[in-house]
Amino acid sequence: MNAEKSRAENSKKSLQKADFTGADLKEADLSSGILIEACLKGADLSEADLCDADISSANFEGARLHRTLLYRSRCRETNFTRAVLTQANLVEANLIAANFSHANLSESDIEGANLKNAKLIGANLSNTNLTGVFLSNADLSGADFTNADLIAADLTDTNLTSANFENTYLNHADLSGANLKQAKNLTRDQIETTFITRETLLPDNLLIEWISDTEYEFVNT
Repeated sequence: MNAEKSRAENSKKSLQKADFTGADLKEADLSSGILIEACLKGADLSEADLCDADISSANFEGARLHRTLLYRSRCRETNFTRAVLTQANLVEANLIAANFSHANLSESDIEGANLKNAKLIGANLSNTNLTGVFLSNADLSGADFTNADLIAADLTDTNLTSANFENTYLNHADLSGANLKQAKNLTRDQIETTFITRETLLPDNLLIEWISDTEYEFVNT
């Protein structure tokens, strides 16, 4: 075992503000660890166990977290900018105000996670499970949802400008007040499975006319 991994595992309950920049922490057991405000920029945490860990305000910019376990972890305001989280487990994680801008979350499981006020600008969310996630007020502009599941997701007041919805499953998703201007590959069939309001902004090719506060019909162009 390398020295950095050994230090991290042996001291996992007291790693607040620790510096593991570029560290090799592959398969490390950091479950229930305390890494608040720790720096892990460029670190490799592939297949590491961070279940129930508190990594709030930590910096994982450019880090590798392939198949990493973050189940029920606490990640408020954590920086995952440009990080690789492919096939990661983020189920029921607290990700309020976390930053995943330009991160790769392809094939990850994020079911039931709290991503309110999070930033996922340009994030790769293709083939992800986002069932029941809370994404209200999040910035998902330019995100790629190709083949993703957003079943019953809370997307109220979310910025989805220029997001890609190719083959995305949106059944029962709440798009109240969401901004879907310039969204790509979004169809009528998808919208009809969601909940929208007059405040929901749709792409120009999906014109609707409101009949009442709860009923609408598409306008043929």
